Amino acid sequence: MGKQLAWADRPTRRPVSNGILALLILCGLAWLAFDFRDAVVGLFATMAWVSVGFAMIRLVACFTPKPKSDGLAELSSDLPRYTVLVPLYHEAAMIGQILNALSRLKYDPTKLEILLITETSDPLTTRAVEQAMASAPAIFRQVIVPLGSPQTKPRALNYAMESATGELVTIYDAEDIPHPDQLLAAVAAFQTRPDVVAVQAPLDYHNAQVNALTRQFGLEYAALFHVWVPFLARLGLPFPLGGTSNHMRRDALDAVGGWDAHNVTEDADLSFRLAARGGRIGYIHPPTQEEAVSIPVDWRKQRSRWLKGYMQTWDVQMGAAFAPGGWAGLVRFFTLQLTLGLTLLSVLFYTPILLALPVIATVLWWIGKPLEIGPIYGLTFAISIAVGCLVGAVGAWRMGQPALMRACIFMPAYWAMLFPPLMDACREWRGQRFLWHKTRHGVSGSVDLTPQPEPTPAYELLRRPHP
Repeated sequence: MGKQLAWADRPTRRPVSNGILALLILCGLAWLAFDFRDAVVGLFATMAWVSVGFAMIRLVACFTPKPKSDGLAELSSDLPRYTVLVPLYHEAAMIGQILNALSRLKYDPTKLEILLITETSDPLTTRAVEQAMASAPAIFRQVIVPLGSPQTKPRALNYAMESATGELVTIYDAEDIPHPDQLLAAVAAFQTRPDVVAVQAPLDYHNAQVNALTRQFGLEYAALFHVWVPFLARLGLPFPLGGTSNHMRRDALDAVGGWDAHNVTEDADLSFRLAARGGRIGYIHPPTQEEAVSIPVDWRKQRSRWLKGYMQTWDVQMGAAFAPGGWAGLVRFFTLQLTLGLTLLSVLFYTPILLALPVIATVLWWIGKPLEIGPIYGLTFAISIAVGCLVGAVGAWRMGQPALMRACIFMPAYWAMLFPPLMDACREWRGQRFLWHKTRHGVSGSVDLTPQPEPTPAYELLRRPHP
C-alpha cells in the first residue's frame, strides 16, 4: 500500500483554521466573563439559527424520494475480481455466523476472495478461523496480522490488502449479514458511473426491537442510511462512509494510501480523503443487517470512539480543508462542516443547553437581570427537534420497520445521552487518542439465516446523469 496523504502523515501539524477556532473560543470565554447575560443570549441565538438552518436541509432530505431501481440491464457479464475483507478480533463465537452469511453472496466464485483477518495477539479467534477453514469453501482465506502498533481495525485492513487481488474491495464486520445481491449491485453502480470511486450500502439492525436503546439506535441508523446519506449522494456531496458495507475501487483506495491506521473512525476519514482527490461516493440499496448495541455501557464506549474519530477526522481533514480546490474543494469543505462539524457541535451544546438554561434563567431572574430570550429562538429549537424526530420516522418507514416510528418521541432524550460519551472522547483525546474500544458482538443471540423471499426489485441503484 502507498503512503497516507501528506497531512495525515504529520499529526502534529495544525492548520490555520484550528488557530481561528481557538481564537473564537477565547473570544467567547472573554465575552462570558465581561457580559454574561448578553453572551448567553448571543450564544443561544447563534445555536438556534444554526440548528434551524440544519433542520431545513434535513427536512428537504425527508421529502426527497429514494430513487427507483435500475435493474441489472447494464451489468456486464465479465465481472471484476472482488475482495471481501472481514477483520475479526475477539470474535471466535461469531465465525460460524459470518461464514454462513458471506456464503450466501451471489458472485462468481472464481472472481471472489473473502479474507478472514485475525490478529496474532488474539489466538482464540485465530484458531477458530483455522478450524473453520478446513470445511469452508475455497473463496475463504485467512490472513493473520503480526504484532504491531497501533492495534486497530484499519491497520489490519491495510495489512490484508498487501495480499488482496480484487479490483473492487469491501468490508464486513463479524456480525454482518449482507444482502446476497450487494456485490452485484456495487459492480453495476461502478460500471454505470465511472466517476464513482466508492458506494455505501445501508446498514439496518436485525435486533432493533430488543429494548429502548436498540430502538433508538435503529432510528438513528434509519435516519442516516435511508434519508441523510441517499440525499447527500443524490446531490453529489461527500459523506462519511459506514464502517462496513462500503465498496471501493482498488486503484482509488491505493491512490490515497489505504486507511489511516491511527484513526478510530477510519471510514469517515477515508471518505473525505477520497473526495480530496476528486472521487465521488455513491449509494446502493441492498442492505446489510447488523447487531445494534443493546447494553448501555457498551453503547457508551462505542459512541465515545465514534465521536473521538469524528474529532480526529475533522482535525486532520482541516489541514487541507479546500482540497481538491475550486468548486469541488468548497463543496467538500461545506460537507465536512455539515456532517462532522455540526454533529460534534450539536452533541456539545444540546445537553448543556437543556440542563443549564433553566438554571441560568432562574439565577438571572433572581438577581434582577432577566434572560429575555425571545420566543422565536425557542421556536427554532422546537422546529429543529421536531424535524430530527421526523427524519427518524421517515427513515424507519423507508427501512421497512414502521413499528420503530412509535419510539420517535423519545429521540430527544436519546440525543441528551450523547454528551457523556463526548466527554469521554475529549478526555481520551489528550492521552489516549488512538485507543480503540472494541464492540462486543453476539450479545443479542444468533440470527436466523433461513433464506427469505427476495424483495422486488432485488436491488436499487442511485444514479445521477453525468455532468
